Amino acid sequence: MKLGVQVCSDLEWQSTKRILGIGIDKLQRQPFGECFEHRIGKEKCTFYQSGDTKTRSAAACQFAIDRWHPDGIVNLGTCGGVADEVQKLDIIMADKTVQYDCIIRFGEPQELFYKPMITEIDTSWVDLSDASRKIHKGTIASADQDLDVKLRGKLRKEKVLGADWESGAISKVCQLNNVKCLILRGVTDVPDGTQASDFEKNTPLVMESLLQILTQAKFL
Repeated sequence: MKLGVQVCSDLEWQSTKRILGIGIDKLQRQPFGECFEHRIGKEKCTFYQSGDTKTRSAAACQFAIDRWHPDGIVNLGTCGGVADEVQKLDIIMADKTVQYDCIIRFGEPQELFYKPMITEIDTSWVDLSDASRKIHKGTIASADQDLDVKLRGKLRKEKVLGADWESGAISKVCQLNNVKCLILRGVTDVPDGTQASDFEKNTPLVMESLLQILTQAKFL
């Protein structure tokens, strides 16, 4: 199976290159940053950088689908923890993504999630039963903003597990193109109003866990 592996933020990307031992000689350029070919187990993977925000992540995903014609898109990255059962460094696999920053100011009051951008994800094409880490499975919410205590409270009431900037856009692009999608996110922070962000400290640890899980995955 040929996979496109999308990594968004610069720190996530730099961590990925370091963990996989990717030197300058293996790097190529594409409109959104760097990319490289790397085999994970039996799977031929094209890793590509998108940058953060929904705009860049959606555009990079569409470019990857058009350019490399992958059988599936895998998104590896970080998120903030929302649900009470989710702790720092835990891993979340999305079976649904929602977007909560699409705001309609006219007409009837809108719900928190913009319905046209809710995406159900079929994960049956991936077997993670051999993963060495426990993986939470559920909803990831996306918005072009960091998670804070107030937003976390609203999302928790909607049974969201984690929140990030990009998953909702990537999954929607895959759905529209009828391309398989796998989103794995590791928790760097759980906002509680009493602590500074651990994004820089925990991102390399999260990416190492995600890449290990990817090597243990079986693609059906």
